[in-house]
Amino acid sequence: MVADPLDATAGVPYDVLADLRGGCPVSRTGSGAYFLARFDDVLAATKNVAVFQASFRAPGVVVPPEEQLISEIPEPRHGKIRRIINSAIAQHRIGRVEPFVRQLCNDLLDGLIARGRGDLVAEYVTPIPASVIAHLLGVDPADHGRFAEWSDVVVQSSYATLNRREGGAEGEGLAGVAPDFAAYIDAMIAERKASPDPPDDFVTRLLNTTVDGQRLTDLEMRTQLAFLLVSGNETTRHLIGNMLETVCSDVSLFERLRGDRSLVPIVVEESLRHDPPIHVLMRDCLKDVEIEGVTIPAGAKVAFGLASANRDTDTYDDPDDFRLDRPSARDHLAFGGGPHVCPGASLARLEGRLALEVFVERVAEAHVDDGYRREPVPVFWANGPQHLPVTLTGAA
Repeated sequence: MVADPLDATAGVPYDVLADLRGGCPVSRTGSGAYFLARFDDVLAATKNVAVFQASFRAPGVVVPPEEQLISEIPEPRHGKIRRIINSAIAQHRIGRVEPFVRQLCNDLLDGLIARGRGDLVAEYVTPIPASVIAHLLGVDPADHGRFAEWSDVVVQSSYATLNRREGGAEGEGLAGVAPDFAAYIDAMIAERKASPDPPDDFVTRLLNTTVDGQRLTDLEMRTQLAFLLVSGNETTRHLIGNMLETVCSDVSLFERLRGDRSLVPIVVEESLRHDPPIHVLMRDCLKDVEIEGVTIPAGAKVAFGLASANRDTDTYDDPDDFRLDRPSARDHLAFGGGPHVCPGASLARLEGRLALEVFVERVAEAHVDDGYRREPVPVFWANGPQHLPVTLTGAA
C-alpha cells in the first residue's frame, strides 16, 4: 500500500513525495483526493482556475455566497473582491508597516535575550503575523494577542465547520466557530459606519468599495476580514518558524547571516522553497480534466503538492539541500501560482525578512536545545514547528 502523501502527522513525507514524482505523479490519497506531485503539473493546475477552485471544506458542504472565502469565490467576482484585499496590502502600504514590524520584533526579543532561553515559536514567531494583520485592520494594540488565539481556533476547525450545511444546525459558520471573533469584527464594522471620520484602515476601505455596483454586505466583510487574518497568520507564522529552526540548527549559516545581512532575503526564499509553510493546497475539480494520463472527474477533490513540487529534481538541482546560490530564488510554489497566487505573499516576505534581520542583529549565538525533535502543527495542510526551544546570547 502506498503511503498517503497528505499524512504529515510526522512531518511532510518527503520520501513518499519523491517516489510519487518518479513513478505516480497523479495518485489517490487516503481520503480519495487526487494528488499532484510534479512541479510542472502543479504550476499548470494553479493557472487553470476555470477547472480548479480552492476549497478546504469537506465534500457536500453548502456555503452561502456571503460566507465564501475569497479563495472560494469564482471568477469574475473573485478578481473584483481580490482587488479590494490587494489594496490593503499593496506595496506602498506594506512599506508603511515596516517600522511597526521592526519595533514589534525588537520588543518580543527583549525578554528572550534577557532570560537567555525560551520557545521561539510561542514568544517570538506567533505574535508577529497576528499583530501585523491586526495593525493593518486598525485593531486596538491591546487586543492584538487575541487575534492570534482566534486565528488558531478558526484554522484548527479545518474550515469544514465554517459554513451551514443543508439543514445543518444553527450556529455554524464563523459566528459558531469563534463567536467572540465574529462579534469583534462586527463591532469594528459598525463603529466605522457610525463614525463621521473613520480611520484609514482596511475595514474602512472595504466599507467604501463597491463590487458590481454594490457594496459588500456586513457578512461578506466579516468573512473576508477573517480570511485575511487566518491566511496571513498561518502562512507567515510557519515561514518564520521554519527559517529560525534552520538558522538556529546551522551554526555556519547563522554566522554567515550575522556577517552579511544581504543574504536574509535569499534565506527567506530558500526556506519557502525547502520548507513551504503550506505543504498542500486543496481544490475542487469543476470539470473533467486529464493530467499525466489520469482523468480527474468533476466533483473530485484535488491536492496540489506544493512541498513535492518545490523539491522536484526536474526543476531544482539537489532539491533536498538548503542552498543560497540558486538562480531565480523566487521561482517556487510556496504561495501557489497563477492568477490566484496568495495575495499576502509580499507581506509575508516582509515579515519574514524583518523577523530574521532583527534576530541576527540582536542575537550573537542561538542553538536549538539538545534533544529537540520537531513537533508538527496539528493542521493537516500546514508545515511548521509547534515549538522551538532555544538558548541564545544577545549581541554586544
